[in-house]
Amino acid sequence: MNQGEFMRLVDAAARERNLDKKVIIDHIERALVQAAQKRFDAVGEFTLTIDRETGEIRAFEDEKPVELERLGRIVANVAKQVFVQALKESERDMLFEDFATREHTIVSGTVMREERGMVIVALGGRAEAILPKEEQIPGEVYRPGAVIRAYLLTVGKKGQRVRLVLSRTHANFVRELFKAEIPEVADGLIEVKGIVREPGRRTKIAVATQDQRIDPVGSCVGMRGSRITKVTDELGGEKIDIIPWAEDPAQFIENSLKPARVLRISYDTFRDRARVVVSQDQLPLAIGKAGQNVRLSARLTRYKIDVMSEETAAQARTKGAEELQKLIAAGLLEDFLREVFLDNHLDSMAVLAAQTPERLVEAFEDHHVTLESGAKLIAKAEELLTEEQKAERDQIIARRQQAEREAADEAARALAADEAEALAATQAALQASDVAPPTA
Repeated sequence: MNQGEFMRLVDAAARERNLDKKVIIDHIERALVQAAQKRFDAVGEFTLTIDRETGEIRAFEDEKPVELERLGRIVANVAKQVFVQALKESERDMLFEDFATREHTIVSGTVMREERGMVIVALGGRAEAILPKEEQIPGEVYRPGAVIRAYLLTVGKKGQRVRLVLSRTHANFVRELFKAEIPEVADGLIEVKGIVREPGRRTKIAVATQDQRIDPVGSCVGMRGSRITKVTDELGGEKIDIIPWAEDPAQFIENSLKPARVLRISYDTFRDRARVVVSQDQLPLAIGKAGQNVRLSARLTRYKIDVMSEETAAQARTKGAEELQKLIAAGLLEDFLREVFLDNHLDSMAVLAAQTPERLVEAFEDHHVTLESGAKLIAKAEELLTEEQKAERDQIIARRQQAEREAADEAARALAADEAEALAATQAALQASDVAPPTA
């Protein structure tokens, strides 16, 4: 092969694989050297160079020219194998670098085929991605040749290939759609505070703004729903509730349950739950089909929520009063304190038995509950427990312990993140002052 033909082949390979021709020549050069070192019967130091402009190949043994014909067909075949391997790695690395910058954004592609429930999507050029079954919106049909948009969930290397995983169920897919369709979100004028989804069925998204001139909900909906319609169309008609975020937990919970109208909200400290009271006619709306509305609201606000009608709340208070009457009969509770307990949802022997004297003092110190009186109340409640109430007590204690562990874990993660940030800042400062950082 003459030099001109060699360079034409290099140029063609560079265009086909979208690589720099100098990179391809580098690979050919290294492949020939490796193959010759393995197969060529040279006793001295073997070197080989390729001119990047002309394509001229020069081989030397101890700086003495070597005729290329002496390398033979075996060396050429080995060199070809090494070159192909290196070329695949270069393609993989370039593809990885390209998509690594696009991870966690929306990409568009063409459906190619389905394999074992996975949808294979072409993302242009030589890139292929997978849309796993669990990342597909239930009920959607992906026909070959159809163009789809999806969230680029992960980008990773797997052998000689780049593994691209897409998602249409991830909450951030909705977040990115909002950025694409709503300029105020893209510009940061409207902040998305939280998103929860049941893909294909319903999404709740909380939005807020620092600019008093902007209505965050109205801006997201758009004129006659023009903006939000584009998002719902992309999601196959999935219902989207846009909720104004509120710093006050009670207000945020109330907003999250809309369109249901809430009569009152209180927090049950002892069960670690928010209690929401609505009128009887609003109860189905607040709970939603199969509990969907209240379930998504609980996930969005991060509060466990009990929704009940006004009649049920009144019945629960009456039942609680009857329970606490046993403590009044035992001389351990006064009438006024019973009402205080009921106002705070401390309304059963199971809930009382799950507490500690310290927790009672913290909650009712203003009402003269002491460690001694609190311990007596708890001991009496334990004495009066039924088997069913013992199980309820154990559940309350288990939930509290789980919440304490989660809070401790979150605090530990936050501390570790702060320490890592501080260490990075220290190292950056030391590098800036040309002082070597201390070694561990």
